[in-house]
Amino acid sequence: MLSPSHRLLAVLAMVFAALAVGTLIRVAMLRGAAPELVRSRLESLRTWWLLACLFAFAVAIGELGVLLALTIVACLGVWEFLSLLGWQSVGRPMATIMFVFVPLYYLLAFVFTGQQDLILQLSPVVFFVVIGGMRSWLGLTQGYIRTTAALFWGLMLLVYSPSHAYALVQLKSIPEPWVGRVGWVLYLVILTETNDIMQAIIGRRFGKRKITPKVSPNKSLEGLLGGVLATSLLGVLTAPWLTSLTLDRSFAMGVLVSLAASISISFFGFLGDINMSGIKRDVGVKDGSRLLPGQGGMIDRIDSLTFTAPVFYYFVRLTM
Repeated sequence: MLSPSHRLLAVLAMVFAALAVGTLIRVAMLRGAAPELVRSRLESLRTWWLLACLFAFAVAIGELGVLLALTIVACLGVWEFLSLLGWQSVGRPMATIMFVFVPLYYLLAFVFTGQQDLILQLSPVVFFVVIGGMRSWLGLTQGYIRTTAALFWGLMLLVYSPSHAYALVQLKSIPEPWVGRVGWVLYLVILTETNDIMQAIIGRRFGKRKITPKVSPNKSLEGLLGGVLATSLLGVLTAPWLTSLTLDRSFAMGVLVSLAASISISFFGFLGDINMSGIKRDVGVKDGSRLLPGQGGMIDRIDSLTFTAPVFYYFVRLTM
């Protein structure tokens, strides 16, 4: 019988097989397209492959790999966020504090393994008190409300919220998925990214009814519904292997619970996406940075995850 680690490798192999098929289809669809569009799409595909390889490596390592991946992502995200705010307005002391928070936060999450509830409850209070207290102490009163609120929001959005993905693998009180506890993270990320991709593809091809014209003009009702449908189908099919949502439940109830999880991830992924669009529109940029060719910056890649990670975590806690 296959061990959880061998099952995980088998699932990862299927993920890369699906990515390969999607790549071939995407390349075929680019025939006859404008050279600039072809270059942009091919850059995006290369970035997808790079990110998929790095993510698969992190998941294959296990819980520590997930922790390290989230730490790196958070550091890059905070860097981009501070760049959007403006280094001069943030100031060196507060920028230093922000970067100290990231590894310290995940270090504490690792040291206090099994105490995720305490970490999740305590962290927003610490962020709130330290940022407000230090800015007052340093006399940084110019733009105090806006900058202080922005720094707190940045930590909540790019450090605290994604950390719920690590909290998922720390849920020892619920049955372990077929591929091991990292299956929860794999399920969350696969569905979140599938939703992003399908909303974009369907929206570009069939989108007519704009639903967020002031924040993200390319978002359409057709794209949203198409993303929900595709994500829901994938979520129901993969839930028995990557999660324990269907365990000890009837077939109908298992489908219902996994469907609810999938729809939640899809809808809140959409909200996470337009939330980040609102931030970028406020500072007058299209992308967080040029870190990821064809896809913008790290905050552009994890925008949906900032909402789906905490939502899915508490969904699991409420239903298991």
